[in-house]
This record gives sequence, structure tokens and C-alpha cells, in this order.
Amino acid sequence: MSKEKKKGSGLDYKQTFLIGFGFLACMLFWSIYNSYVPLILTHKLEDMGMAGKTFFGFITVPLIVNAIMTIDNVFGVIFQPMFGKISDRTHSKLGKRMPFILRGLPICAVCFTLIPILAGLNFGGWEIALMMIVIIGFNFTMSTWRSPVVAMMPDYTPSELQSDGNAVINIMGGVGQALGFLLATILGFLGFKEAIKQGNYISLFAAGALLALVFLGVLYTFVKKNVHKDLSAKEQAIEDKAQSNKKEEKIKIKNLDMSKEEKRSLLFCLFGLFFICNASEALVPNFTVFAEKALHVDNPMISTIMMLVFALSLAAFAVPAGILGRKWGRKKTISLGLVVVVIMFLIYIAVAMVMPAIFKDATWIETATWVMLWIALVCGGAAIAMVNINTLPIVLAMGGRDLVGTFTGYYYTATFAAAITGPILCGGLIGLFNNNYNAMFLFCAVAFLIGLLLFIPVKHGEVSADDEAWLEEAVEAASDD
Repeated sequence: MSKEKKKGSGLDYKQTFLIGFGFLACMLFWSIYNSYVPLILTHKLEDMGMAGKTFFGFITVPLIVNAIMTIDNVFGVIFQPMFGKISDRTHSKLGKRMPFILRGLPICAVCFTLIPILAGLNFGGWEIALMMIVIIGFNFTMSTWRSPVVAMMPDYTPSELQSDGNAVINIMGGVGQALGFLLATILGFLGFKEAIKQGNYISLFAAGALLALVFLGVLYTFVKKNVHKDLSAKEQAIEDKAQSNKKEEKIKIKNLDMSKEEKRSLLFCLFGLFFICNASEALVPNFTVFAEKALHVDNPMISTIMMLVFALSLAAFAVPAGILGRKWGRKKTISLGLVVVVIMFLIYIAVAMVMPAIFKDATWIETATWVMLWIALVCGGAAIAMVNINTLPIVLAMGGRDLVGTFTGYYYTATFAAAITGPILCGGLIGLFNNNYNAMFLFCAVAFLIGLLLFIPVKHGEVSADDEAWLEEAVEAASDD
């Protein structure tokens, strides 16, 4: 039996910190994968003679790369919930979750390391097929252990302390993401700078895989057995309620016991959320290629540091964004965030795409582009935090405490659908602009603007101060799914 702190004695921070090494490894993988795999695929396809070409009238290299980068989202929708439920019913000497992590993470480490190795081979194009097999294997295997690794913390933590526990886990995930962004720079100081600069990422991916295995060793050594804790009667009632919410039947929006105006608000909110997520999801797989093609950054270490700045800005403003949403109103906070990010993106587009056409050969334009980009990264990160932190609460508040599961389903349907369509649509637009990656900002600005306009008719989703307690618990539970 796990050694838990007695009820009321507070969170066991040491144990929670050690559990967090699993999520740290997960985010380390994704940080490197999303930053460098688009570059690897783009370079490989261009080396095969596909640069600037269009197939069947609309298929271009950016579209192909973005479509490949959505595989993890597709697998996440299909397999993550499945393996999460399987782990719930698993009984072994190592507990419920650990067997999935012990099997999955090493396989991911091998596949991860093979991606840049295969990219460096030349088998007359067959290496692309081998790369796709490895990429698909990596994404599938990741989806088998991500839910179990996230579910470890609640297994050890009493219900009333899981918000604190989730904060620790998210911090560990943030450390993993930051480490992924900085790892290339660290390796640069160790003598691998020229190799990485020239597109040889074997050392980077191998180092990432090795670190992930080290983190797995820490997790296994100090959190060996993951058993379901004995619950008090009160905790069991909360647990049963949470499971009941998760098992709610899917209810069509037209059949909800809501007024016409409430249903209208919900539909506009969900469609707005869909367009917002189309924009945010399009940024991730395109940014490093954008930095290389549009900003002429010949060292990907710089572009990953730029991504880190954006992520740090988003993380730093997460708590203030939540406070602002509760005090000022979530719709107003979301709308303000969208206004700021649209303005930032439009100014960047004006500087990077419009002004060069008007002021040809002006030397100041490049400097202005860089200055505007850094401002957009910092302000945009804070603005998107205002949006991301408040969208799930406003959706759940529309359903009330009795329909948390149903409305969580609506929320994830909109966001997961956008995670698949966003990169593909953005890649298609980049191709239409003759592979000009500045079009990424145009796509995001338009999508965010549509999201903002769709939020205008939303008239519901705010709760009273008395309802904030259950809403916070509902958001916490939905975020853990």
C-alpha cells in the first residue's frame, strides 16, 4: 500500500514531484518532436525535389508536413482515452499505470532516436516510408502511456488536494517543455552546435531519448507501485460522482433542457472555440520552419528559444488570467485576449508582408519585423493565456454541475477537431502563398478574428461567486481527462 499523508495533513510534495517525472519525460518528447520534426520533414521532401511544387492542384510540402504533424492529435482522440480506461482496470505487481509507462516510454525513445537517423539516409525515397513507419509508431506508443502517466497523481492524492497536485504536475510538464526547447542550445555548448545548425539532429534526439529514460528510472525507482488508494466514504462519493459524469450519455445540443438563447450561446461559444484552436494549433508545427523560411534563421536553436519565450509568457500569465476571468467576467477576458492577439498578428503581417511591397529595399524593415515578432511572442503568449484559461470554465458553466461530463465532451470535440484541421488548413494556405510562411500569421489572425466575432453573441457562461467552487473542481477534473 502506498504511504500517503493522512487526510488533512496536506499534499505530499516530494511524492508528487517524483510522480511528475513521468509527465516531464512526456513533454520533453513533444517539445523536441513539434520543434524539429517539421524541419526534418520539410528538408527531406525538398531534397527529394518537391520544393515549390504543387500536386493535384493543392498538395504542397507545407500541407504534407502539417498533415503528418496531426497524427498525434488523431491518435490522441482515438487511443488515449482507450488506454486510460484499460489502465483503470489493470492489476499487476507494479500497479495500474506503471506497466504502460515501462513498456511505452522505451519504445518511444527508440522510435524518437530513429527519426533523424532515417532522415539522413538515402534509399531512393524509401527512407521516407521508413520514417513514416517510425513516426506513426512513436505517436501510437505515446498515446498508450500518456493517459496512465497523467492518472498517477490522482491515484496517490486525496480529492481535496488534487488541485495542488495538478499544479505540481503541470510545473514538471513545463520544465520538460522548456528543457526540450533549450536542449539544442545546451548541446551547442557541448560541441554539437555545427551539426545541429546544419540539420543533423541525431545528437539532439538521442539526448532527448536518453534524458526521458533517466526520468523513467527516477519514476520507477521512487514510485514503484501505483495502487488505488482506500477512500473514505466522502471521497468515494466524490469519486463515484466524477465517474458518473464521465459516463454520461452523449446528448445532442438540440435535446438539452436549455432555453433557445442558452443553446444559441453554447453553439456560438463552441464554434468560436473551434476557430480559436485552429489558430493556436497551427502555430506549433509551423513555427520553426517559419523562422527558417521567413526570418532566415539558419540556426534552429534560436527559433526554439523564441518558442520558449512564448511558452513562458503564456505560463506566467495563466494565474492572472484565471483571476481576471473570475473577477471581470470570462467572456470579457477571452474577448480582450483575442483582440490583443489579433492586433499583434495584424501589425506583424503589415510589417512583414505589406511594407516590403511598398518600401522596396528598405533596410529598416528587417529590424522592424524582428522587433514586432518579439513583441507579438510576449504579448501574444499573455493574450492566449487569457483565452485558454477561461474557455473550458465558460463552457462547463453553461451546462451546470449536473452536466459536467456532457459539456466536457462538447469542449473536447471542438478542440480536438481544431487540432486536426488547424495545421492542415494553415499548411494549405502557406502553399497557396507560394510557400511564404508569413501566411501562417495571416491564417492565425483570421481564425482568431472569426473566433472573436463568434464570441460576441455569447450571453451565458458566467457563474456566481457561490458556484465557483464546483466549477473549479469540474475544470480540474476535465483538464485531467
